[in-house]
Amino acid sequence: PAAIQRAIAAGVKCIEHGHLMDESTAKLMAERGIWLSIQPFPDEMADGFPPGSQQRAKAQEVLAGTEIAYGLARKYKLKTAFGTDILFSRALAQRQGELLAKLVRWYSPAQALMMATATNAELLAMSGKRNPYPGKLGVVEEGAFADLILVDGNPLENLKLVEEPGKNFVVIMKDGKIYKNSLPK
Repeated sequence: PAAIQRAIAAGVKCIEHGHLMDESTAKLMAERGIWLSIQPFPDEMADGFPPGSQQRAKAQEVLAGTEIAYGLARKYKLKTAFGTDILFSRALAQRQGELLAKLVRWYSPAQALMMATATNAELLAMSGKRNPYPGKLGVVEEGAFADLILVDGNPLENLKLVEEPGKNFVVIMKDGKIYKNSLPK
């Protein structure tokens, strides 16, 4: 919490991770309109560290803090993005849908999908000239940067469908180009 509060005092607009924030820090974030970019980690993440090690103890502390952080984000209505830094691990990147689906512990499927799409786009747009997507994001309209996915099923009813993209994503379009189309012709 002290590090988060120092970052806020220094003028940051978004806290990455924040798994160890406390109630007073969440309240401060809400008062100042500070974003939270956070992700649920795989439950077995701590197992990658040697038993009894300081690293494992820290990982377990972060994992335990996840429940608290999301609860505080909901309580104080923090603008929350679905953060992820798992893209640097091929194995974890393939589990991104699973991690997104875990958000139903705290949010409805619709809220989780909005967080990972339109809300994340809103956060990206705050980066100004550093925004890697100079254009409209987070909406489906002509001229906007939009990646579209057609899911076999209703993710608003069952967000677990995103856990198996190879099976359940029947059309994938990025930047107007279709990369996958397994619909019958």
